[in-house]
Amino acid sequence: MHNYVIMLLASVGVSAVLTKVVRDLANRYGWAQGPVRGRHIHARPIPRLGGVAVFLTFVGTCGLYFFLRRRLSPGADLDGLPQILVPAFGVFLVGLFDDFRPIRPLTKLCAQIAAGIVLYFSGFNFAFLQHPTTTPWLNTAIGLGVTCFWVVLVCNAINLIDGLDGLAAGAALFSMVTIFTVALFDGKQDIALATVVLAGSLLGFLSFNFSPASILLGDSGSLFVGFTMSALVLAGSTRRLTLSQSIAMPLIALALPLVDTFLSVIRRFLSGHAVFTADREHIHHKLLDVGLTHRQVVMILYSVSAACVFLSLFLLQQSDIVLIPVSGILLIFLFFGVRRLRYWEFAEFGRIGRRIIQQKLVFARNIAVRKTAAALQNADRQEKVLNLLETCLHDDFDGFEIVLDRDVLQAESADQIWTERAESFWRNGYHEKAVFTLELSTPRNRLIGRLSLYRGVKPGWLVDTDLLTMELRSSLVKAIENCVLTGQGKSAQLADEKNEVVPSPEVDTVFHNGSGPRHQH
Repeated sequence: MHNYVIMLLASVGVSAVLTKVVRDLANRYGWAQGPVRGRHIHARPIPRLGGVAVFLTFVGTCGLYFFLRRRLSPGADLDGLPQILVPAFGVFLVGLFDDFRPIRPLTKLCAQIAAGIVLYFSGFNFAFLQHPTTTPWLNTAIGLGVTCFWVVLVCNAINLIDGLDGLAAGAALFSMVTIFTVALFDGKQDIALATVVLAGSLLGFLSFNFSPASILLGDSGSLFVGFTMSALVLAGSTRRLTLSQSIAMPLIALALPLVDTFLSVIRRFLSGHAVFTADREHIHHKLLDVGLTHRQVVMILYSVSAACVFLSLFLLQQSDIVLIPVSGILLIFLFFGVRRLRYWEFAEFGRIGRRIIQQKLVFARNIAVRKTAAALQNADRQEKVLNLLETCLHDDFDGFEIVLDRDVLQAESADQIWTERAESFWRNGYHEKAVFTLELSTPRNRLIGRLSLYRGVKPGWLVDTDLLTMELRSSLVKAIENCVLTGQGKSAQLADEKNEVVPSPEVDTVFHNGSGPRHQH
């Protein structure tokens, strides 16, 4: 165990020195980057090259270890660790280029997939995926796909959570406790040592990155750390480990960055935004928005990471049955935690879920609207039109009102003169109301009036608004034409026969039904 302590202290010291050198050089030569993106929280330019120090510390320390190990024990098995450095270097270079000149997210994604492919064909894979009864080509397809997905997932998880000083480095450090423990448990000493070196590299960097930071991890650092962690998990996967120990433990240990990544993808999808579009809606941003300070948010998320690591260690038990209570506790914790963040996208998603449960009622309301629309096509009497509307709208609204245009109101039906407002209210007494108004127009785009639907401010509106705005509205216009507009030619004759006065153009004529108050303009 003392070897691990020595390597940890050595990597911490080297990383601290290199971080200071990189920071000073970046400030001297103007490599510091200001808050050019809306999601950045820093008001002053800060170097984003901390990943350079972390990368050099890890590669240099591990390289020295590999060299000495080979000299002292020729032919010693290093658990494939030297093969990690080649794809890690490629991912680091892509991130470093992005730190100086931003590149497209798709380019970074392709680099991560390429690194995953190199890892797989270097012998890194989840051992539980290799089933002896499965054909070799299927094993290869599944193993390659899962390996690339795992690499992309962890790389982006660490990259996305890198939004506050010290957050990404600290969250990764906590997760490495689980990776180190699993490696020791399985006898993978070289993997455990590489994990210690990576942890020491981040600890030395963190002394300059904790709030207020004088240097940031940057994409070069977050992508390199994420890739290396994913590779160490793959390197430590053996058939001696249970399914829980092989995949569930690292997933639970990385729960904070993984959940933040999952939320980001779902949020952007539900909002109609591109998945790779940056925003200021991550977990740490939400905590800042409720009034917490920078350090308070980081310490809270450190506590969450520590709790996840603690839960993951219970899975060291040889029985996979332990996964059930551990997963249950984690899911409950995450569910109530995410609810407190008040993501409006998920509130809307919940409303859709409730709508699905009520789908039977939705079908019934929509069918009623369609039947009413069909019946209105043949309606030619005031009473019939209003009764049809009241029957159709009774469950979703508290009343309605029809007001026709003045020009239309000069027309009279063949049977009667329309002089009253058409309104029907079957529920009264609410203090707040919502009004859904539809303009009524003829096929020739002639505006003839409006239909206003009244409802108290309350949940439970199930009818499809598309049916109201399209089928019901057009059918109501047809009914009004049947009742009013077609009678224009007979209005004068009817008035003379009954010795009645035709309304003047200045008077708005509306018709009435139901229990609501009568109005006349």
